[in-house]
Amino acid sequence: MRTIKFFLLFAILFSLTTCKKFGKPQDLFFYSDIESSLAPMSLFLDGDYKGDLPNLHTRMAVDNDTILTQGLHLTLKSGKYKLIGKDKQGTIRCEGTIKFSNNSAGGSSTKGGNGSAGSGNTTVVKLFF
Repeated sequence: MRTIKFFLLFAILFSLTTCKKFGKPQDLFFYSDIESSLAPMSLFLDGDYKGDLPNLHTRMAVDNDTILTQGLHLTLKSGKYKLIGKDKQGTIRCEGTIKFSNNSAGGSSTKGGNGSAGSGNTTVVKLFF
């Protein structure tokens, strides 16, 4: 009986610590504003290619129509994702994480940078180097 309780507790803890995507889907709009021969950057989330980032020269805001109509739109579950931006030669220019949920967005970078803003189920993310 004790072994079963231990195993059950271990299974619950393991599942809670390994799950990183949860909740309702969110609309994310990714872009950059890089003026370089190295643009456009390609976006990878958790190692998967998601598309090329449009080069938009505009203010970062959730209600910015330019980003909402021209940004790279992805629908993702709330959570934490590893992001990588590669230039057109395949060199990593931006690397870090993005974490978002309803009414909340944030991130960190180990190379280059990213900024985000969120409101409701919409998040805009800017990558730069």
